[in-house]
Formats: sequence, C-alpha cells, structure tokens
Amino acid sequence: MRVPERKISMLPAEAVERVIWLGGFWLLFVVAWAAICMWVEHDARQVFGKSMPWSLGFVMIGASLLLATYLWGFALLPLFTLVIPASLQGYVLVRDRKVPADRKILSQKFVERATLAIAEKLGLQSQVASWFEQTLPTKQAPPKVQFMRKDGSGIDGQGGKNLDKETSQAVKTLEDVFARAIDLAATDIHLDPKESGELQVRCRVDGIMGNLASFVGPDARGMVSALKVFGDMDIAERRRPQDGTFAVVIGSRRFDIRAATGPTSFGEKMVLRLLDADGGVVKGGIKSLGMREAVQNSLESIIHQPHGMLIVSGPTGSGKTTTLYTALGEIDTLSRNIVTIEDPIEYRLDNISQTAVNNAADLTFAKILRSVLRQDPDVILVGEVRDKETAEIAMRAAMTGHFVFTTIHANDTATTVTRLLDIGIESSLIQSAVTAVLAQRLVRVLCKECKEPYALPDDMRKKLHIPADKKVVVYKPKGCPACHGTGYKGRTGIHELLIFDAAIRELIVGNPSIEAIRAAARKAGMKTLQESGLTKVFAGATSFEEVMRVAK
Repeated sequence: MRVPERKISMLPAEAVERVIWLGGFWLLFVVAWAAICMWVEHDARQVFGKSMPWSLGFVMIGASLLLATYLWGFALLPLFTLVIPASLQGYVLVRDRKVPADRKILSQKFVERATLAIAEKLGLQSQVASWFEQTLPTKQAPPKVQFMRKDGSGIDGQGGKNLDKETSQAVKTLEDVFARAIDLAATDIHLDPKESGELQVRCRVDGIMGNLASFVGPDARGMVSALKVFGDMDIAERRRPQDGTFAVVIGSRRFDIRAATGPTSFGEKMVLRLLDADGGVVKGGIKSLGMREAVQNSLESIIHQPHGMLIVSGPTGSGKTTTLYTALGEIDTLSRNIVTIEDPIEYRLDNISQTAVNNAADLTFAKILRSVLRQDPDVILVGEVRDKETAEIAMRAAMTGHFVFTTIHANDTATTVTRLLDIGIESSLIQSAVTAVLAQRLVRVLCKECKEPYALPDDMRKKLHIPADKKVVVYKPKGCPACHGTGYKGRTGIHELLIFDAAIRELIVGNPSIEAIRAAARKAGMKTLQESGLTKVFAGATSFEEVMRVAK
C-alpha cells in the first residue's frame, strides 16, 4: 500500500525572523517585568512600610498586557514600551516624595551610584569615578551615621570590618534607618516583629506614629541583635525585658539612645528613644516654650522664689522634662546649688549635679532625696512623683527653704491636686508646700509652606460664641515635601497654670472635687488647655483638629 505524500508548507524566511524577533521581545518584556515587580516589592516595603498595593498593581498591569497579547496578537507589543515605563515613572515620583534627598531616584546622586556600580562590574570604576570628579560639580557627602557605646568608644567593625556578612548588612541597614528617622525629627523608633517573620519599623514624629520601613530575612534577624550589641545587652536572652544605652553621631549632632526590649508572641520587640544631646534646654529660654505672655510672666516669677514647689503635669511625651530643664536654665547655676534626681538622666546639664535612680542598687527617689537634703541644695529637681514617700519628702523640703521642681502624670491642673490626695498626701501638706501646678500638652505646628486658610464653620462659631459678622481666619493642613506630606512641622506647647492663691489653698483643706478646683481656678483667671490651644488656632499656628486631639 502506497502512503500518500504530504505537502509541508514552509514559512517564509521573513515570517520566521518576525516570529523570532517578537518572541525575543516578549521574553525580554517578561524578564524586565518580573525584575520590576521584585524591585517594587522590596522598595515599597522600605519606603512605605508595606508592598501593597504597589507590587500588586505592577503584577496586574503586566498580566493584563500579556492577556491582551494572547487575545489580540503581538500587534499590542509596542504598548508595553509605553505602559510599563509610565507606571514605573509614576511609582518613582510618589516614592521620591517620601524619602530623603540622598535616596531619591530622580537625582544626580542616584545616576552616579548606578553608573559606578555598573562600572565596577566591568572593571572601569576608577576611570568612571575620575570622569565624574572632573565633569560633575562636587557636592558635600551626606553625614555618616556612627554608633558609639555609652562609654564613648566606637563600635568595633562598623563599616564591615571584623563582622560577618549578615551583621555587616544589618549595621548598614541601621545606618539608613537612623539617618531617615533623624531627618524626620523622630523621637522614638519601634521595631515590631510580625507573624510572617517581617520586622516592621515605625517612628514617632511630632507625637504621631508612622511606618518607616519593613524588613524580612537577614536584615530582620540581624537588626535587633546588632542593636543589643550596641547597648551592651545579652543577645541570647530573648524572654526577659532588657534595657541598654548607646549613642548615634551624625555630622555634628549627637543623640543618646535609650533602648528597651521585651518579648512578644512573634519575637523580640525593641523601642529606641532618641535624645538630642543639644535639645535638653530649649534655646531662648522659657519664652521659647510657646506660653501665653501671662503664663510666661507668672512662671518666671515662680521659679525664682527661694522656696516652694512647681509641679508639671501631663501624659508621657508631653514635654514635662524639657520644660523643667528650661526652667533650670533660667536659674543662676553658679550662685545656687542645683541637684537633680532622675530616672534616667535624659540630658547632661552644665554646673548641675545629676543623680540617676538605680533600683537594682536600692537607690530610689526617696532614698536619694534624703541624701540630697544633706548636701546643702538650693534647688532640687525630682524627676517624677510616683509614691507617697517621695511626695512627702519633696513637699517637706519645699517648706524648709528649698525650691522643688517635679512632675506627675495627670490630665490637668485640677486632677493633679486630686491625684496627690489619692496617693495619700495630707491636704494640709499640699496646701502649704505647692506653689503652682503647670499642665501642658504638645500640639503639632502647621507647615508654613502649605497651610491653607478656610472659613470657620457656623457650628464652630456658635460653640465658641463668635458673632457671625466677625471675620475669623483659621488654617488647615495640606501636605507638601517640606513637611513630608503631613501638613505639620514641629510642635509647640499649650499650657494651663494653676497658682495656689489664698482661695485655692482654703479650698484644698476640704478635699474638694475636680469640678470645684477647676471652677475656683477659672474664677481666678486660669485659662484651660483647650482655651490655650484655641488661642494658637486663631493665631494660625495649629488647627482645630490638632487641639481637639490632645485637649478634649
């Protein structure tokens, strides 16, 4: 049986070349698309603290183009050369608004780094670097971050020497984290482990927490261990809380770092408090604290009295210590013996004796205070009143020729008095010893570059008893690169000063309620925290929302 011949149709050479060319173009696109998706996944975690929705968006864009090619043919391939680069450029524009100048992609610095990296792989690094030096204007390199132990010695191996690869990379990552946090003027850095093994890094800027970056793999594992080495903590102990201190120097600025670790269900958490060594005393004195003129004048008069007690109240992070340090800066440290008792010592003060509480050595506030009273002090700062014993000793010192500064955690001036009564202090002792109570909060200041005026709503006018025909200009936040998109830049204080006059002292003897104390203080002319904040709103310094957030 004869098998019939089959005719094999051959593709023209041009068609074969076209298919090969299009196939190569398609393969190149897939590789480039995959590389872009991987880079966006990593970069978005670093910049925004999470990869979604950026990485998902690029995956969907690429998948849609591939599906369109499958359905309608390779005629759509030129569309790839437009959509993918445009999407990437859009992402870069957004991420560049979130990062410091030295980390922007659309910058000369990035072009230099990328070119030098390629030249290094080709063995042409020296030639390209020489060309950059000759043809491009030289710019001052960003200040390098240096870590130092609490004794002032440098960290051995920083920069890659004498360190294994994982730890060396962790140190480099930490340099970047601290540089970004300091650029944002952060006061705290939180390293939070997640169930997925990810380490989320957040920072507190102007009192508000926000994402800084996220890390996975070796970076996440090595960062906490490296920080524990910096702070002389036990890196093998992960079940118990630990404390440590070290320093960070960037340019001419030094920050003392207070580190605290603790176990969580997903791993070890670490919180870092950044203390600016130059920021303990506000430059410009009390007038730079943002007080109303009447409060400022009264406070200046109080702190120069030969005896008495000033209590500064507020929650954690409300600037109590800064206010006390600034007040001490107004006193002549050469003619008066000033002693502080703190837990811990946050800033070093010139010509002032500072002692730190050490519970492990049985050095409590009360025991140190008893010892200090035998050292001929004129002014004593007790970091915080936590118990009856410390409060009683401090108040008796205020009654025997010393002026005492201290702090307490309370919501306002009236609750400060009731708080002292609650911990067991006799009303007669409070009446005799306390000179004044200053309650305070910190509110964010509107960014001067982008704040926007708007008309005061009618309901707010009625609430504040402002006539409808009176013109009032207030401002709201907008957001710009200068304020990192928040609409706020910096903080200022709002204050409530309760001076113990004859009426208040007489009232305290009868163990009054908070409402009774507040009413008597208002009758004597005291402005509340909220009223102090509204004054700053009408002055254009902050917004209604910000005042209501901190002084409800």
